[in-house]
Amino acid sequence: MRFKQVANILLLAFAIPVLLISSCKEREEQFIPDNEALVPHRISTIRVENYVNRVYIDLIGRSPIPEELQAGVELLRSDDLSYDVRSELVRYLQEDTTFREGDISYKNKYYQRIYDIIKSRMVEGAADVEFSRYVGLANNAIFRGRLVGDSIQVFAGLLQKQRNQRVIDSRVEFMNGEIDINEVFSRMLDNNVYDVINMNTFNFVNASFDDLFYRFPTQKEFNIAYGIIQNNEVGALFGGFASNKREYSLLLCNSAEFYEGLINWAYLSLMGREPTTQEMFNQYDDLRQSGSFPDLQHAIMVTDEYADFF
Repeated sequence: MRFKQVANILLLAFAIPVLLISSCKEREEQFIPDNEALVPHRISTIRVENYVNRVYIDLIGRSPIPEELQAGVELLRSDDLSYDVRSELVRYLQEDTTFREGDISYKNKYYQRIYDIIKSRMVEGAADVEFSRYVGLANNAIFRGRLVGDSIQVFAGLLQKQRNQRVIDSRVEFMNGEIDINEVFSRMLDNNVYDVINMNTFNFVNASFDDLFYRFPTQKEFNIAYGIIQNNEVGALFGGFASNKREYSLLLCNSAEFYEGLINWAYLSLMGREPTTQEMFNQYDDLRQSGSFPDLQHAIMVTDEYADFF
């Protein structure tokens, strides 16, 4: 597609109502480092191109083709690199469902990217074929158990199948809004691949805290968690109760520390640093209420620091 066509499509998709002057001033105040307002004409084209390129890579895992890059730069320049036009670019890549060869759509590519980076964090980037292999083994166990009338083997096979199939299904279900980010992470804890990576209960408990919270459990937390996983004992953690691995995973992934860990991870992956105390405070309530990881990424990616617009 020629650039002019691409630009027209993007500009049409990004068209927004004229804002009230007071609203514009409020947004401009968010981008005033050291009390100096952003001067768009002083931002070089290379820096604008770098921003567009970075947004594409972080959101959909690839660089923009030349037509996309030029259209993105024109879009940003059309409104003087404002907060609103940056927001439109980020949202467009997160939400657009227009068919695109090689990507299916930006939205599909975006959620594939989230799924991939979560797997990279939690299960060393294991491919879906690994989870499918355990599903296949479970199907064989179920078949054999039913042949000999072994209900225990059948039940174990069904449980194993469910644990691993849930991981594979999480990408599409998360994209469609059927599950939230908490459920996606809980499934990444409760499957055979994670079990193999973190063999035995001792390693599993330590790894689950480290992967989600960026810390190891206290001795008290460890003892409770160990009893839950090893012996199916009822234990109290983070204001709730659990008596098996599935319940334990859900408990951890719905705790206050889970949201703090998610914010830490977002800043580390997008900004290369941990959030400041103020940034953590600003993001926490919104994330806890909405549970929206795309909103968290959006909030970071429209800032001057991320864009390098100073």
